[in-house]
Amino acid sequence: MNKKFYFRIDDISTYRSELMGWAILWIMMLHFTFTQIKPLGFIAQFGFAGVEIFMMVSGFGLYYSLNKNGKLHPFYKKRLLRIFPTYYFLGLFASLLLYNDNLLQYLFRYSTIGFWSGGIYSGWYIPSIVFMYLLSPYIKKLYDMQLFFLIAFICIVILVISYILVSNELITKGEPHFFLLYRIPAFFFGMLCAYWSKKSISTKYYLYFLSCGIPFFIILFPQHHQIYNYKYFSFLFLLPLIVLFFITVSKNLKWMNPIIIEIGKASLEIYLIQGMFFHAILTGRISVSNEWHDFITILLIIISSVLGISAHWLINKLVINRLC
Repeated sequence: MNKKFYFRIDDISTYRSELMGWAILWIMMLHFTFTQIKPLGFIAQFGFAGVEIFMMVSGFGLYYSLNKNGKLHPFYKKRLLRIFPTYYFLGLFASLLLYNDNLLQYLFRYSTIGFWSGGIYSGWYIPSIVFMYLLSPYIKKLYDMQLFFLIAFICIVILVISYILVSNELITKGEPHFFLLYRIPAFFFGMLCAYWSKKSISTKYYLYFLSCGIPFFIILFPQHHQIYNYKYFSFLFLLPLIVLFFITVSKNLKWMNPIIIEIGKASLEIYLIQGMFFHAILTGRISVSNEWHDFITILLIIISSVLGISAHWLINKLVINRLC
């Protein structure tokens, strides 16, 4: 078999930065929205699936991190230092330029408390990933105790609840807490893949998940024309296929990997910076005419990436490396 197309579970770790790089580029394509470049426009509309990649890769990485050192204090310290200095630093610009927060509002917004209490918050993803960070040591214990039936039961319950919410239209378009709920199984799947990798379990089990997910996607996706949130929910079942696709792309387009890796390493900073541009577009602070739309889209992706990589280097040099 051609090694370029050969897949092992360890590839998720080997190509972790590439996966995050492709994921954040896909998310930006969705947020900034191509219109006239038809192939890119079609691909861009499904950029929300990039978040599933982040959830899965996070679950995979956290399992390995906990496996190296099971002590919770250094684990939580490292995770929170990765998030909050960056979150508060870049959030300062968003609060000043977009939200007009006072000091207390700024501190509250980026504490993530507002997301859970119904107060002000800035985006759903950071509070959600912090929540999964806090739970991850206990999720890992379930895997280490081989409580696979309990894990499967939890995931099935979450999927059933998500399906009921979607099919009965009990959630509105863009409901942030739903965006976390239905992606929790992606996080569990990432940890499962890490468990398989650690135990040197055959890749065939990954391919079983891939094969089983496709029929669910085929059944669910066509209904998104009637119920909008089906589009989001259905793509969860393609996650193993999407990850395999981007790993294959990374293996066969190695000349692109250096820049994709840098984008992946700075994906948190890029996500936060592009979020400011996205908010400005939604609120009308940035308005672009149709004939310039795709040019500005490409420009915003480049600007967000360059600023994110620069911010990642600066924050690590001045803050994180000194505190860790």
